[in-house]
Amino acid sequence: MVLAESLNSIAMIFIMIIPGIIIKKTGIISEKEEKGIYSIVVNLTWPCLVIDAMQIPFSEKALIQCGYTFIITSCIFMFAIIIAFGLTWILKTEKEKRYIFAFMLIFGNTGFMGMPIINAIYGKEALFYASIVEMVQNIFLFTMGIFLIQMSAGLNKKRNIKDIMTPGIFSVIIGFGLFVLDIELPSFLGESIGIIGSATTPLAMILLGTKLEGISFFKKIVKRPDTYILSFFKLIIIPCIVMFFLIFVLKDTSLLANVIIIDFAMPVAACAFIFSERYNGLTEFTVESVILSTTISILTIPLFVILMKMAFA
Repeated sequence: MVLAESLNSIAMIFIMIIPGIIIKKTGIISEKEEKGIYSIVVNLTWPCLVIDAMQIPFSEKALIQCGYTFIITSCIFMFAIIIAFGLTWILKTEKEKRYIFAFMLIFGNTGFMGMPIINAIYGKEALFYASIVEMVQNIFLFTMGIFLIQMSAGLNKKRNIKDIMTPGIFSVIIGFGLFVLDIELPSFLGESIGIIGSATTPLAMILLGTKLEGISFFKKIVKRPDTYILSFFKLIIIPCIVMFFLIFVLKDTSLLANVIIIDFAMPVAACAFIFSERYNGLTEFTVESVILSTTISILTIPLFVILMKMAFA
């Protein structure tokens, strides 16, 4: 079942990429129009997706689990950054690439791929925990994540409050505020936000296709060892560390622990190239990394499910 869900999610990703390749190749979309779509995704659909993901019922248990997840993910994120900078130093890559390398090691495709796979493995109860993990990841994504992307793009200028208060940050504040205050949005508003947010994935995949069309993907990816190294650490090393930390150090075999491990076994998040393009970063490298890691995850995600069942038995 896990393999079937992995294959289904990856097949959907590649199907949604195809229109982007076609419209770019036929000249239907211009570079200026692409930039406009990037702006819509970053400033509108993604923030709506964040708010919608945070619309989960408040309880003391949920708040404790949110805090627990925040601490766990903080430790993992910091460790991933250390690994990323260590690897790029060993590989002698340019300074800017260290930041995007770290971003891609940290953030995975926990929404579009993670949610259906977790649902297939553990059922609907696990989706609540997956929503908590997604909430925490969104907090980091629009704070530390954006900072890493901006550093990768060479934006070393002194930042002020206007640079920090992006629509993504506002969406995190609003979403978390609604969660803590236990406010459920009226159906007409909540559903509208959800529909707008749901446009994020197809738009992101179409944009990925427009970038893939201009890349001699299979020729370049063979010559670029850092994409393989990134995929290896993202799909094998990082989830192994997470699993060891939760099971053997914290002695945690809960359903939440299972969800956290599976989420960290997801491939590179598609938002890596969206944000990289938005801030004029290393888009080509991120596109190649997203595609390669997503393809390899067909094998690695079921492997971790099997390992976890053995460890949790």
